[in-house]
Amino acid sequence: MSQRLIVHWNQWLNKSLGRLILKTEMAFLPSFLSGIYGKHAVLVGVPHQTDLIKTLELPCLSLLSPLALHPQGEIKVIESSFYELPLASGSVDLVILPHTLELVDNPRQLLAEACRIIKPEGHLILCGFNPYSLWGLNKLLRRRNSALPPGHSLQAGTLKKWLHLSDFELVKQSNALYSPPIENTSFLKKLRFLEWLGKQCHLPCGAVYVLMARAKVIPLTPIRLRWKQSIAGMRVPTHMPGPTVRNAK
Repeated sequence: MSQRLIVHWNQWLNKSLGRLILKTEMAFLPSFLSGIYGKHAVLVGVPHQTDLIKTLELPCLSLLSPLALHPQGEIKVIESSFYELPLASGSVDLVILPHTLELVDNPRQLLAEACRIIKPEGHLILCGFNPYSLWGLNKLLRRRNSALPPGHSLQAGTLKKWLHLSDFELVKQSNALYSPPIENTSFLKKLRFLEWLGKQCHLPCGAVYVLMARAKVIPLTPIRLRWKQSIAGMRVPTHMPGPTVRNAK
């Protein structure tokens, strides 16, 4: 993980395309969070992403980030690495990873850490850039000259496999932002029909995908003891051999 990459990502979110990503994800998250209850919610990301959890009704909201942070209102700030989350296992009701897996060298390790701190029946929300989209094509063709932030893209199918191996079940999945990465807002308004078309046809080529998974509760299987010797015909003595100690009067 590069600290420079994380700083660049935080700065990019304050630009026009970055604000478009945040606006798109903020519009999608309420439909994902409507049925979530609990007390603790943690967003593992950067300061410019705190708006993603400000609308949550959970009482305890926290932002976990390796950057030096300033107070974020009612949101508690925890400065920490993305590789080892300083939270107890099974202590959080909701964890949100908005593109955070794309910033680290070992995304599966971070995902395992996020799954570790979630309570049974708790939820995990992942946001990522879809490599099979107009945004992904732009980044592939332009590479260094692309207006998109650096970092590697992860396929939604890969994340779903990792979640399954961590005993999480997929609850919901959506795609959004079918327009190309253009900073001209007036031209983007003319392309609104792409958003309508993508949503109506449920096209999988949106620039952003959102996955919601729930931690499974593994039931305990009772173990039945098998006796090697049959007790039929056995005689149980009615008295115990040896001296008997009587109670003193």
